[in-house]
This record gives sequence, structure tokens and C-alpha cells, in this order.
Amino acid sequence: MRNLVFRLFFIVIFGALLFSYIFPWNSYNIEVPFSGKDYKLGLDLQGGIELDYKVDLEEVKLEEGYNKTKETEIIEGLKSIIDKRIQSLNINDSVLTSASYAGEQHIIVQIPLKGNDSLENNENIQKAKDAIGKVVKIEFKEKRTEISDADIAERKVLAESALKEINTSLYNFTLTADKFKLAYENVEIGETENVSEIFEIETPVSKEIIDTPNGYLILSDLIDNRYSYIFISKTPSNWQAAKDSKGRILNDTYFVNSSVQFNEAFQPMIELVFNSEGTEIFGELTSRLTGQQIAIFVGGELLTAPNVNEPILTGKAVITGSYTAEEARKLSTDINTGVVPAPIYLTSEKTIDSKLGASSLEKLIIAGVSGFIIIFIFLIFVYRVGGLMASISLFLYIILVLTIIKTLGIVLTLASIAGLILSIGMAIDANILIFERIKDELKKGKDLEESTTIGFKKSWTAIWDSNFTGLIVALILFIFGVNIIKGFGLMLAIGIVVSLFSAMWISRILLILISKVVKDKKNFIGL
Repeated sequence: MRNLVFRLFFIVIFGALLFSYIFPWNSYNIEVPFSGKDYKLGLDLQGGIELDYKVDLEEVKLEEGYNKTKETEIIEGLKSIIDKRIQSLNINDSVLTSASYAGEQHIIVQIPLKGNDSLENNENIQKAKDAIGKVVKIEFKEKRTEISDADIAERKVLAESALKEINTSLYNFTLTADKFKLAYENVEIGETENVSEIFEIETPVSKEIIDTPNGYLILSDLIDNRYSYIFISKTPSNWQAAKDSKGRILNDTYFVNSSVQFNEAFQPMIELVFNSEGTEIFGELTSRLTGQQIAIFVGGELLTAPNVNEPILTGKAVITGSYTAEEARKLSTDINTGVVPAPIYLTSEKTIDSKLGASSLEKLIIAGVSGFIIIFIFLIFVYRVGGLMASISLFLYIILVLTIIKTLGIVLTLASIAGLILSIGMAIDANILIFERIKDELKKGKDLEESTTIGFKKSWTAIWDSNFTGLIVALILFIFGVNIIKGFGLMLAIGIVVSLFSAMWISRILLILISKVVKDKKNFIGL
């Protein structure tokens, strides 16, 4: 009895904590510690844009050793590249999925809208499209030993390029500033009220190049007594392109890929592989730069600058250090983003209005709540106290499913919510099977506690068979269905697994405990 009471106490406390975690407090402007992030909503619920990119695999298919595994690696590599490019823009959370239709491979990028600021949303979408389509290359660089007049002149050209883009681009000043900060070194951006003091200038002038002692300053229009600025230092990068004696620059043309390997001590290291011409260039560079650093840049960003310990003439190099396996994997992935394995082309662009989704969601929630209430009334009317316990178990089941959804960041769509509501109906089916088994045992003259224990044992086979069949269907929908069906299948599968737990553990504890308190068979289970 004590063990049962302890389990009941655990269920109540744990359920209350999970409820505080899954409830959407932010929707009511209430801050609750440890409530986590908001639920991720699909485009059909909050609106946004869907970009469909075709992956051109024609040239890759002609390569020796091409197979489906290689194709999958290419698709996942492209998704990683696109994801990293969008993340660098610091815009709305995006969702990437792959799809196959008409014998073609596609990558779907979904970018949700952000509030009601249509200008900001349009700018974010344009930024994402430009970033995804941008050719981001890997470059190897060596330390700059001297600064020439031509190097300084290049910084003035860079400032002119920034000013031209500010005056002609679809972007606002801040977005252009972000772009140049990401793409070039020694570029500072920000906003301030004290432009004259910081940059030592007499009269601030908007949208012109201001030549200061240390660099070139471009100011935005004055807004709320503050200027946004781009400051391009006259000092060029500390790094310069790594060239061999023939003037060949070591870049993505000569680089094949990066991967994580492990040495004899099981320490992770990053392996770099070059093609035949790259092997020649890299061998000459490492011979000349032994004892110095070679830096790896991707899209203008410095990723790492390892020391060259000895000449490397084999076309394979390893980067060692105090990396964890996860850190090594991330660095390898970041390096590979500079090598696009196959070209992609934007084939369609679809804007999705959230109003229709919001209306459908409201109806879906009303249907779900109404269904739960009807099930609640039915269970209590037919199975009395046992039905009440089953309803409590069902409520805890919903909390558990929402906890999984929120913790794993699963995107909620209309289809996935429909799958959740369907799984609620399937969850109560297990309780009804248990109740009917308990009734059979009670009719044989056994007491409540024994009948409850036997009822759970005898109903397990039927519950397992039906749920296992449903799980197979859900997995088939998830594996072979299109995106909207995948969400439905995933939610159905999660619901089925959790329903087994709630029916055979939570309901079991509640019913066995209540069987020790309620002695009347009719009040217990409606017999």
C-alpha cells in the first residue's frame, strides 16, 4: 500500500511539474521559470514562405561509386549548408526537409513570419533567399607579412561597395551592415548617439563615406538621435590568400572534403582531403609554412588556424587539438559548408497566409476539447470511479505527449495536431479493454483488487497487438509520406507509444489503489 501511495504522489507531483512546463504561459504574458521555449508552429498555423529548391544530381550521378547512400549524404550535406547559412542571418526559426517527387530530389525551406511587421518579414525572406543561393567558398590563408598601398586601396573599394549597396539594395541599412560584417574582416557595425566622439569627426553625414584616420565610416539616417554605422578599418585582414609559386590560390577548387577521424588514443581529429592538383599546392605551401599557421576561412569567417608541423605531400592532412567528438564534428561540418556537393535551383516560392490556419486550428482545438469532454462523461457514466481514473490517466497522457513535442522541438502543423487528437481516441481504447477484462473477472466472483490485477494481465496481449499494428501504420506514413503526412505519422507514433505507458502504468496504479478504497463493484467499474 505504501508503495502505491508513493507512486501516486510521484504521479501527481510529476504531472503538475510537466503541466507548468507545457502550458503556453507566454501567450498570456506570464513568465514562468523553466517553462522552456514556445511550441514550434508550422507555416499553416503562423504563416510564412516555403522555398522549394531542386538538387541537380546529374553530374554527380556520372561519378564513379555513385549510389543511394552517396545521394543521401549529398542531400544531408546541402541541408546542413543551407541551415548554417540561414542561422548566420539571425532571422526567424526555419524548418528544412527533403522531398522526392517526379524522380527529382528537393530541399524544402520553410521560413515562418515574425509578427505583423511585413517589411521586416519581406527583408528576412529576401536575406534568406540570397544567403541560400550565395556561393560560399572555402579559402586557405597565411599570415600577412606586410601591408601595401594596394591593400589599403582595397579597403576604400570595399567601403564604396557597401555604400552602393545601401543606396540601391532592397535591404535596410542594418541588414546590409550585417552582411558586410559576416563577409569581411575588420568591419565593425553598431549604433550610437556619440558618433563624433567615437570616430573623431566634426560633422556626421548620412549615407556618405567619411574618411577617418583609422578607416572609412558610413552612417545611416539619424533615427531617435542615434546613428547606425559601418566602420571599415584601413587595416586589411591579418591573413592573405595562400598561393603557391604558380599563383594558384588554395580554395574549394582543390579541396575535396573534411571528415572526423580518431587516432590510436581515440582522440578526435579533423581530416582534410585535397584533389591531385590541390595535393601539389598544399604540399608546396606546407613546405614553405612549416612552423607557421594556415587559416581556414568559409564565407569570410575564420574557422580555425592550425600550425603546420611538417610538410604534407600526400594530399591528406589532419587537424589535431583538444577537441571533443562533438566539437570535431561541428568544425568538420563547418568546413564542408564551403564545398557545395551539388548545385541547387529555386523552383518554386509559396507564401502561406496564417489566417486560414489560425481558423482551422481554433476549430481543431474546439473539436479536441469537445471530444475529450465527451469521452470523460462517457467513461464516468459507464465505468464510474474507474472511468474517472481513466480520464485522469488520459489527461496525464496528453501532458506527456505535449512534453515530448515541446522538448524535442517538433513542429506542430494542422496534420500533426489531427494525429494527436486521433491518438487520444486510441489511448482510451486500451482503458476500455482493461475495464471489460476486469468486469469478466468480477463476474467470476473474484474481489476487486485481484480482478484489477488479472484484468491488466489478460488485456495486455490485445492492447499490444492493436497498438503495434497502429505503430506500423504510423511508421509507414512517416517514412513514405510527403511532408504533411510525415507530421501526422510522427504524432500518431508518439501518441501510441505514450498511450501504452499511460494505460499499463499510470492507469494501473490509479485503479489498483482505488480498488483498495472503493468496495462496491458497481461504483468501482459500473458492473
